[in-house]
Amino acid sequence: MEEKRSSQRIIILLSGVVCSLIMGFCYTYSIIQPYIMKFFRIESSSASLPYTIFLAVFVLGNYVGGTAQKKYKVKMILLVGYLLMAVGIFTTALLPKTAPEGMWFTYGGLLGIGDGMVYNVIVAMMQKWFPDKKGLATGITLAVLGVSATILSPLCSNWLQTYGFAGTFKILACIYVVIAIFGMLTIKAPPENYMADYQPTGSTTVTSHQCLTAGECFRTKEYYILTVIYFCAIPAFVLLSAIFVSYGTSKGLSPALAVTGVGIASLMQVAGRLIVSTASDKIGRKGAMIVCFIITIAAVIFLTFSTGLLYIICFWLLSFTYGGTTATMPSLITDYLGSKNAGLTVALVMIGFGVASIGTSFLAKAVSISTAFIIAAAVAVVGIAMVLILPKLDRKS
Repeated sequence: MEEKRSSQRIIILLSGVVCSLIMGFCYTYSIIQPYIMKFFRIESSSASLPYTIFLAVFVLGNYVGGTAQKKYKVKMILLVGYLLMAVGIFTTALLPKTAPEGMWFTYGGLLGIGDGMVYNVIVAMMQKWFPDKKGLATGITLAVLGVSATILSPLCSNWLQTYGFAGTFKILACIYVVIAIFGMLTIKAPPENYMADYQPTGSTTVTSHQCLTAGECFRTKEYYILTVIYFCAIPAFVLLSAIFVSYGTSKGLSPALAVTGVGIASLMQVAGRLIVSTASDKIGRKGAMIVCFIITIAAVIFLTFSTGLLYIICFWLLSFTYGGTTATMPSLITDYLGSKNAGLTVALVMIGFGVASIGTSFLAKAVSISTAFIIAAAVAVVGIAMVLILPKLDRKS
């Protein structure tokens, strides 16, 4: 029975890996943005708006995916999510040059909500199938999400040059449909009370808050602290990722070097997702998060005066910490709020992610870029404080 259980969850993990292979498309936006500006003849600030909307709607998609898991099979949620992504990508390709605002709905809305639904299901399944190795399982699947961005960066760049903006998006839509069918056929939730008898030895566990509902989450101080932590982890990376190529021209970047920088940044996200989340199983989630915040602060400080290679290195460091925090947060959340309703609780805490994403966009327009990065560093300091005030988890022997 134990052997069957182990092999079954390995299959689920491998299926989650395959389903994550297309999920990093959103991280190639800095490569796509110049083509959007050229196609629609709009400025950088207008061209970055669909990405901002995507990040906000992505959080809504997480909530939809989390609540849907209580009523529908995860196969159906995955299918709907991927098809929404495919439709969003395909309809973006059909937009006329006079309707850049259409991307608010197609790319920002449809792609965002579908991506959020799929992301939530994959993360929740890793938390439920691997209660004994949450950091490792989540880290592997989300690392592959980063790998997909590394693979897609040069591919998208080549497709954009060969087939143009519309042709590239049509190709991607077809890929989403194929992955949707695979996910529907392979991924499923664990049986009721799966590994309910599992008790970690010599590690921290929660003796309360095991299966919180949405209403119960809002009545715990841990929920609000976790939400603020997620909020604080986002601004620095979001600020730079959307403008890395365009802002980089003033930092001495050539187009070829910019594409290389984005590709390696994706690898750094992969490293962060895998290394930080896996390490959190050993050193604790709080320690892992504090390390990420410290690296973020250091990268932002150097970013304010960096040029050339140092500028790229700062982006790589921010990519590493972004990957590390986003992969570690689901395990930190379920440590405090329980794994049974992981899809819902992770989605609720991701409100902090959504607010930070939207707020960062407005911040970038309201102040200079240098000032925005200084504020992002200050927010990261607040993040460290929030981690430190998280209550200690009780230990079970």
